[in-house]
Order: sequence, then C-alpha cells, then structure tokens
Amino acid sequence: MKKTLRRVLAISFSVLGTVLALYFGGYWLFIRPVRYLYTSLMAGTLTSKHLLICIVKIFLASTAGGGIWVICDIIAGKFRDK
Repeated sequence: MKKTLRRVLAISFSVLGTVLALYFGGYWLFIRPVRYLYTSLMAGTLTSKHLLICIVKIFLASTAGGGIWVICDIIAGKFRDK
C-alpha cells in the first residue's frame, strides 16, 4: 500500500474514532441522560428507576467513549508508518 494512502487511512480512522467517541460517549450517554433528568425533575415525573439508569449511563459515558476511541486508534495504528 502506498505511503500516502496509509497516512490518509490512519488519519481517517483517528478522526472517526474521535467523532464516534464524542457522539456515543458524550451525547448519547452523558448529555441526553442529564437533559432527561432535568426535564423530568422539572415536570415532576422522575422515578427512582429512571434516576438509577441515568446515573449509571453518566458514570459509564467516559468509559464507553474512551473504549470506542481506543479501538479506532488501534485500527489507525495498523496503518501508521513505523
């Protein structure tokens, strides 16, 4: 494989990993549960079950985002120059 193509693939996987980590870890597992907690608390419909689920999602958000980023970085490492 050509050196330029390998470099483009490595950068693409790195950017893809960062975007996916921010989307899933940052938005789906952090921002949405926090927003849900706020809106349900203000509406008075917050239950203990939903509170527990949202707390678990918030605590696991960085782990999931980091895991996604690491997997994509490992794949990008296969295409980086030695």
